[in-house]
Amino acid sequence: MAETGIWKRLSDFFVSSPAVNSRELEELLGEDDSVMLEIPTLSSTYKPRTWIDRNTFFRSVFMLTRKRVLILKSGSGLNVLRDIELDAVVRHRFGSARGKGLRLEIKTVDAEDAIVFHRQYEKRFEELVEKFPEALSRRLESQTGSGETLFCMHCGTKIPPQSVFCSSCGKKVRV
Repeated sequence: MAETGIWKRLSDFFVSSPAVNSRELEELLGEDDSVMLEIPTLSSTYKPRTWIDRNTFFRSVFMLTRKRVLILKSGSGLNVLRDIELDAVVRHRFGSARGKGLRLEIKTVDAEDAIVFHRQYEKRFEELVEKFPEALSRRLESQTGSGETLFCMHCGTKIPPQSVFCSSCGKKVRV
């Protein structure tokens, strides 16, 4: 059954991408950072340690940069809803959101974020599945100077380079 009338307009509102001012974005990123991928979100839920600060943002833009993940909203100016440094990411996981769309969960020491994308952006989500672990590895390599940083291919947890099994999910990471 095709959506019509008010349902169609609501669907278009939540699925369409809010515009992000490129000049403001350049100022936010600085010279040493750049956008790798941009995807409109259905929702982004921020869960810090203190429950009173929890929030859910709708109709925002997810940006993966070389240094961080940004959840942005554009209005009279560029609003940064979340700014997650890649080197602060402890764990990440990709999946689906029970018929609502595609989901990325990011855990840091201080908070958890759950970002849901509409299924119409499935190809961009697949790009994100490839690029996110690469961006994490590159960022950690630049911070530590070591040549090898591993992430579990099953659960996304950072693991020591010599690990055979993941310390989080217990699955084998090396043959």
